[in-house]
Amino acid sequence: MIGGPAPRCYSRGPMKHVLCVALIAVAAPLAAVLPARAAVPTLTPDQVKPGQKATVRTVFEGQRVEEFDAEILGVLPGGKAGGDLILARATSERAIRTGVAQGMSGSPVYVDGKLIGALSTGWSFSREPVFGITPIGEMLEVLALPVTPTPAGTSGPSGIELGSGQDDIAYGPFRWQDPAAPTFDAGPTAPEAVGAAPLPVPLACAGLDPAALAIARAAFEPLGFHAVPGGRAISSLPPTELGPGSAVAVDLLRGDLDLSAIGTMTYRDGDRVLIFGHPLFQSGEVRLPFAPANITTVVGSQLSSFKIGSSGPPVGTLTQDRRAALAGTLGTRPRMMPVGVRVELPARAPQVFRFESIEDRSVAPLLVSIAAVNSLLELGGIGPGQTLRWTMRLYRRGAPTLEMGDVLASESPAGDLTPALTAPLRFLANNPYSPLTLDSIEVALTSSPGRALWTLRSARLVEAAVRPGGKARIACEIERWRGGRRTLLVDLEVPREAPDGHYTVWLGGAAELNRFEAARLPGRYRPSTLEEAWRRLAEVRRSDRLYVTLVAQAPEVTRGGRDYPELPASALALLASSQSAGDAARFGDRVLFDETAHPLDGPVRGELQIDLAVDSTAP
Repeated sequence: MIGGPAPRCYSRGPMKHVLCVALIAVAAPLAAVLPARAAVPTLTPDQVKPGQKATVRTVFEGQRVEEFDAEILGVLPGGKAGGDLILARATSERAIRTGVAQGMSGSPVYVDGKLIGALSTGWSFSREPVFGITPIGEMLEVLALPVTPTPAGTSGPSGIELGSGQDDIAYGPFRWQDPAAPTFDAGPTAPEAVGAAPLPVPLACAGLDPAALAIARAAFEPLGFHAVPGGRAISSLPPTELGPGSAVAVDLLRGDLDLSAIGTMTYRDGDRVLIFGHPLFQSGEVRLPFAPANITTVVGSQLSSFKIGSSGPPVGTLTQDRRAALAGTLGTRPRMMPVGVRVELPARAPQVFRFESIEDRSVAPLLVSIAAVNSLLELGGIGPGQTLRWTMRLYRRGAPTLEMGDVLASESPAGDLTPALTAPLRFLANNPYSPLTLDSIEVALTSSPGRALWTLRSARLVEAAVRPGGKARIACEIERWRGGRRTLLVDLEVPREAPDGHYTVWLGGAAELNRFEAARLPGRYRPSTLEEAWRRLAEVRRSDRLYVTLVAQAPEVTRGGRDYPELPASALALLASSQSAGDAARFGDRVLFDETAHPLDGPVRGELQIDLAVDSTAP
């Protein structure tokens, strides 16, 4: 029960019901802020003394809860922000042999049969099995926090709103703010107490190819995870048997690949539970699925021992991810975002892999890209002599489908696929305007033999001058990787209204043209709303094109997501005047009169600029 017993009604007669309602209305908001009353006897840090014997409950193998002994060393006061930390040393032979292992986070610790908190922190390279304990009182405060109701039929973002930890989230030349604008780091910082840090969380990876495991480790270790091999649980504890010391898993990705964070349950009161004793991401209110876990073994390590295990079927929802603990309830399972990956390799029928992912600004893009890379590797993978084409479709309620795609041809196209998929998802999810809630994501991958990569070597005008309204013909020499050279003839139209003078013909690949345009027309690459970014990303140029464009110097203003090129002075002054905060106009100094894209079978690199004379007297 939260906040003590329910109010009693002493009034009799007609006013009794009114008085009861009034008392309950006053008590309800108070109950939401008062700490939960423990269902078991507890001790506070000031009641714990050095030298006292303690007992820790955890799972070393399978799903059986075992105990090991420890000795209390003392208490480190941490203040309101960091919280207190109780220090203890394991004394049982088994715990000394394995060390304090990752995956023990949340293991309940008892003194004289009374719960004092959860094993939560440790030290790398420690010569003794010393660990930190998060006090149970701080954890119970998390359990008492109110949960925002979600609309019927959806849980909204089922994951977290973790900050990216980067000052300026970008996708190629796209940015949410000017590089010179002041920025702030929104990323989480791990709390420390005299060198102690929350134990890294084993991320059990079931069905992950060894090559993809290296990618997962590099991506998730900065977030406090240790990616380890995992399996799929053959059997699972029913919810009725879950209790303090039981191994649990928080599912980040499920389906043809499972990624699950392994930890321990600290406390249970009916269907309410506390786990881990430290945050997963410290992201506040969340909707994360959790399940019983099966522990295969504890792997001893001089650096930091860890548990290897697997996740069972989900049994509940975590609703709070705070400094002292994760809290949730058994029963309802949250919605996860469907992700589909279709892979087509030469001489093989296409195969579809299906997943469910949590939704989050930083983690979900990583999960989607790892699922895609793993799907590719499961079918045999690809080597450096391959060309990989990808398409990603994002489905969002109330918005048109956003389709993006490109071609990769490098020494490691499979490795390049991870940032290619991650970058646009992170850019959209980290927009400062509105939360990104997706209905689903679809990724299509096609691999073909041969490394199709082109380089622009030279270009020349067939005619040095052209009349307004005429066509400029450009001869472009391109060279294929480990192949021959060829010449393309490309025509550009010169507007009839173009005045006599000198213009620039720009030639090159998509990345180079985007950089050229972003430097001169920055408003097109600084979206002012999520909807504008959604629209502009659908128009991103593909790498397997040779682009030729006619450029002239002229003013442009971008305002409210719309571009106004070639403005007269009066209109320029009107649009450039900022009438509202946050909606200032952005200026450009070029206009792209005509743009031609010549398709090729692989990416194009390089860029050139040549001078074109527009002369009304030209032949």
